[in-house]
Amino acid sequence: MHHSRPLAALVALSLAACSPPVTPPSDAVALDATMDAQSPRRPRPGCDPVRGIECDGHYEGRCTTECAANECCSPQMGTFACVPADSDGYCPAPDLSVRADRIMGRTDVQWRYFAPNDCALMERCVNAPGWRRVLLFDTVTPNRGTSDLFMGVPADNAERFEYSACHDHYHFDGYAAYELRRADESVAARGHKQAFCLMDSTPFPDGPEDGVHYVCENQGIQRGWQDIYGSYLDCQWVDVTDVAPGAYTLRVAVNTDRALNERDYSNNEVAVPVMVTPDDSDADPTQPCPAPREGANRQCGLRNGGTFPCSPGENVRVGCSAACRLGSCSGDTVLRVCPGDRPCGPRAAITINDDSACNDDDLCSQSRFVCPMQGQYTVLWGALASDETAQCTIASARSGTGDAGTTDSGDASGSDASGDASEPDAALDASGAD
Repeated sequence: MHHSRPLAALVALSLAACSPPVTPPSDAVALDATMDAQSPRRPRPGCDPVRGIECDGHYEGRCTTECAANECCSPQMGTFACVPADSDGYCPAPDLSVRADRIMGRTDVQWRYFAPNDCALMERCVNAPGWRRVLLFDTVTPNRGTSDLFMGVPADNAERFEYSACHDHYHFDGYAAYELRRADESVAARGHKQAFCLMDSTPFPDGPEDGVHYVCENQGIQRGWQDIYGSYLDCQWVDVTDVAPGAYTLRVAVNTDRALNERDYSNNEVAVPVMVTPDDSDADPTQPCPAPREGANRQCGLRNGGTFPCSPGENVRVGCSAACRLGSCSGDTVLRVCPGDRPCGPRAAITINDDSACNDDDLCSQSRFVCPMQGQYTVLWGALASDETAQCTIASARSGTGDAGTTDSGDASGSDASGDASEPDAALDASGAD
């Protein structure tokens, strides 16, 4: 899911209650391609006549009954229905846009570690392995149109989708493109031309979240819904490791090849002023966040959970996860372990963790590491998103022992600032040891 984990649970419940869109017979795609050339419905101006998908908006053979000549077989609220064409002969169509308000003032520059076999490196989302500075942001694309954006089951539409072996699911290739531009409009850095799993993330502008129809296994965006690609997801950034600090413009564009039929292509791009901030590795990570931030690599909005002794070289577990028999937590937590007796930045951390992995549903945190030569370590923790509330009762134990609880730092609630976030795909580990 592209949104937060509570919403992911909501989507799972919604899927159980909602019927999926009508699945066409196996020859429907071939039939529709043939009929498009003969269709009396007018293709939308701007839709690419070679790569375009359903440029006339009429999905031949997918409605349960034959539509009249002045009607269109159109995806509507997760199913196909015959609906009238307009007076100019155009069928209903989606209308994608990019929400600048979900980027403005909400970007963050963080250090991230990428192993040589990291999915992001394999998909060319960063320029090299190791520690990289990345400009993080959300891409939120509502469908304001008069029909659903229907993409279908990826396995049945191989020409439209790219299978990501690393992520083990399908993406619609080339959905979004990112550029970081200087004041003279020259390009300072480009983001990977992002492939998306298109789905119903939340209603737009608002509404009950119990009508989900499109998910990664059957892709699309309902009209009146939006897809949210959060900054926690792979490639949802621009690599700015080699970019000088300063003011830039972030250009975010969707459907750049116009392969998707839309009512309006003029709103497919936004240009948002952003700052590439100086390296903040030495900043105090317990200071309040000046704007929404998320993740364990942020340099603000974390709490100091205390400093604990250990014997150099011994294996240690620390965390706040009842599932791991190691303290307890409420909410969704992140954890950073620093050598010595003071807070540290992500590159100096011994280990960084989001989810404990003690069970599939545990949003609490734990890390395993080797006690540093200082003979002590400091634990930082916080809510995953800096405007969320969490509690984390820290406990530690020698790795491999049974119950933890040898040291307990107490608990606290919440982090101090604001953010809009979702979870990373897996636990983060700055040292490679967790």
